[in-house]
Amino acid sequence: MDASQVARLTARWIAELPGEDSTVISGLGVQPLLAMLAEVADEPAHTELAEAAGGRYGGLLQAPELRMALGLWTRPEIELQPGVDRFLPPEVRGTLTDRAALDAWVVEQTDGLLQRMPVQLTPEVLLVLASALVLKTEWALPFEEYPRNDRRWLSRADTDLDSLQVYDSAAGPLTVVTVRGTGEFDVRLVVGDGGRAAVLSAALELDGDGVSGSELLAAERSAPGVQVIDSMQPTVALSMPYFEIEAEHDLLEHPEVFGLTSASDASSGHFPGLSPQPLAIGQARQAVMARFSATGFEAAAVTAMAMAAGAALGAKALYVNLERSFGFIAVHRQTGVPVVAGWLNYS
Repeated sequence: MDASQVARLTARWIAELPGEDSTVISGLGVQPLLAMLAEVADEPAHTELAEAAGGRYGGLLQAPELRMALGLWTRPEIELQPGVDRFLPPEVRGTLTDRAALDAWVVEQTDGLLQRMPVQLTPEVLLVLASALVLKTEWALPFEEYPRNDRRWLSRADTDLDSLQVYDSAAGPLTVVTVRGTGEFDVRLVVGDGGRAAVLSAALELDGDGVSGSELLAAERSAPGVQVIDSMQPTVALSMPYFEIEAEHDLLEHPEVFGLTSASDASSGHFPGLSPQPLAIGQARQAVMARFSATGFEAAAVTAMAMAAGAALGAKALYVNLERSFGFIAVHRQTGVPVVAGWLNYS
């Protein structure tokens, strides 16, 4: 998976979010779904989805502290194309019966950090495609926690001065403090003088090194969020609040960001490589949370896309579920003569 693809999608999404409120999103949770759908879509949905994804489906990112998963649920009458196996093998598929099964999958795949599938399971929904991710990492250098102004506050002093970097960016100077995890993941804390969209979008585009903390301290220069203070030893003294954020997003509020403009047009079907049933995106939502504590960082996201019938063919189906007692008759076709008749008591 190409980091620039995910960063670009994330930056485009951030730029469309209104206001300056606390929030959290996961472009990583969306990108595999878009890339996968692009490969089973016809035009113009294929081109729109592929451009939004930034490339072909390259699998899921996996690491010791990160787990990603895919799930697909369909109504029993929905047939899947044989080529779907290369993305979604039978073991990740289920039958779309009730939301309890979908919610249980969310709880299992996010270690309980999230509880519900973010889409509504209406009678029109024929197929649900979802991704889930959970990240849990511990800090290499933990924080001290203490109360401050009725909040939980965190502080620590890091002797690694170069854990702080200052960059020139499109949004002006940015201070980036890297909080290292014990494994493969870190968390970057970004401070700038612009708003949420400008600062985060610029931070996602940073490449290379900036001015290091050791250079900044030697010159006794300040930077956004940074002051030079007296201390017993040279450190990066970090003070910040504990935070836990939960958010839910409707991707169809910004269909152009995710390449969903044509794919969500229910006047026709768009995914012949997925199913012979004409399908269109009816819902696309993400539930996501992040928690930054004294000992580490946790995050989870579930992104789900629910598909309904594309209306152009006016297709309908009758679903007969014989999980009940039923009768049977063997009939001679030409004469209609019943040969045998019987009853199966399902209980």
